[in-house]
Amino acid sequence: MITFVHRKGSPVVNSEFELIRYNGNLPAKIERKQGKIDVPNHWHKEIELVYVLDGAVQVSVNGNPCRVGKDDMLLINSAENHCISAENAACMLLDISYEFIHRYDASLYHIVFEIGKGSGAEDEIRSLLWQLSRSAEDDELPALRQYAIITELLHVLLVQCRREREEPAASDAQVNSRHIKLATEYIGQHFREEITETELAEKLGVHPAYLCALFRKTLATTFGEYLLAIRLEHAMDALLNKHMSVEDAAKAGGFPSKRTFVAKCKRAYNISPFQMQKQGRG
Repeated sequence: MITFVHRKGSPVVNSEFELIRYNGNLPAKIERKQGKIDVPNHWHKEIELVYVLDGAVQVSVNGNPCRVGKDDMLLINSAENHCISAENAACMLLDISYEFIHRYDASLYHIVFEIGKGSGAEDEIRSLLWQLSRSAEDDELPALRQYAIITELLHVLLVQCRREREEPAASDAQVNSRHIKLATEYIGQHFREEITETELAEKLGVHPAYLCALFRKTLATTFGEYLLAIRLEHAMDALLNKHMSVEDAAKAGGFPSKRTFVAKCKRAYNISPFQMQKQGRG
């Protein structure tokens, strides 16, 4: 997991941007937390569902706190600041890929998801989350079962829980937030292509200097460093989870050559992809 810290004065204050690594071939990350839970304030592009397995957790979304009890859930939309805490509880966190959802709804940026209390959608989603929480233990081919549950859950969200996002008069911070979100979304979809900061700025309709300053101010990194981090995440996933060769992993990450991938990997992790592969097999 790679984290970029928001600097003071950025659109999202005292929060971190989390770059999420998905589970194997799934278009999502499934994570269990148990005992004392302390997830600091952060945000990411993924849609997140918090499902409580035991006890109760406190969740704050955009500064609004709420308590989520056993067998209950909470949906957190893309780019919403949130933190999770509990003294003693168990919960499952499901982060669904923004790009995966975008395949089925190109208007994703203009909508939010809302699960109505007491609705049929709430019952369906709760049942699917319960099945997902048991899938790793009870099912043969758990990854295939998990993929099926996630796609079924996404169908419920898109059909029954989507609504148009209300667009208030935008402040400078909101405009900045929108631009950085569109920029990271574009990089997430086109990281295998040659992308320059100037070309991306042109697509967003902004000046390259503004985009450069926005990356530094919002993510405390540069455009090039962010693009490299995305490419490394995908290459590492291909290498370690999909067991591709170093050359194929380099292509999966959008690197122009195996040599470039090896050099960038050594610089980022102080270990070559060949050594990583060997350790993974050992």
